[in-house]
Amino acid sequence: MSLLLRYYSLNRLQLFIGIVLANLIIIWLSGAVLINEIVFYNTFSEQLTYDRSLKLFEDLKRISWISYAFTPIMLLIKFSLISLVLYIGIVFLNIQDKVSLGSVFKIVIASEIIFVCASLLKFLWFYLFAGNYDLNDLGFFYPLSLINFFKTAEVSRLWIFPLQTVNLFQIIYIISISYGLNKVCKIEKPDSDKVVLLSYLPALVLWVALIMFLSIDASL
Repeated sequence: MSLLLRYYSLNRLQLFIGIVLANLIIIWLSGAVLINEIVFYNTFSEQLTYDRSLKLFEDLKRISWISYAFTPIMLLIKFSLISLVLYIGIVFLNIQDKVSLGSVFKIVIASEIIFVCASLLKFLWFYLFAGNYDLNDLGFFYPLSLINFFKTAEVSRLWIFPLQTVNLFQIIYIISISYGLNKVCKIEKPDSDKVVLLSYLPALVLWVALIMFLSIDASL
């Protein structure tokens, strides 16, 4: 059994705990290493004095535990929604007798490691190469995505999320889900590809469209 298949063969709880811990470690590293008083002041220097920005930074540090508390919940919601979308595709192709919703849920959790790698690469980029940056730069950059062909001032807020979403990791994620459905759930390769193309991709487009709509609404 290959290393990849051994990874996919882990049970759902093991995979979920591993993915949650990996995300929490990256969140902690980013907060401890990438975001400091200087970065915070660089972001709000035009609106706040250094003392005021320092106080705001300290206040936000005190409530940073909220991001740790909500990470498992948000990941669980994400995994559940994507699994449901994929299973709708499975039902649409009339192959639901071959695979359970639980096994799809497991594939979705396992495939999240792709985005964990993206977050880790983003951390390493800012830690090793970024130099002088602020919070806007942290929010703008996404590794190996279309957004990196532009500068912050060149992109309207409306198009930031779509340009970030079109990235190499998203493509690998799609391939990973199809691989898992084929190798672990024993769905034929053409069918596993169809499931992803007919369910996940349309759902992703709708999600991007929703975020763009909310961005328009927030700017009004």
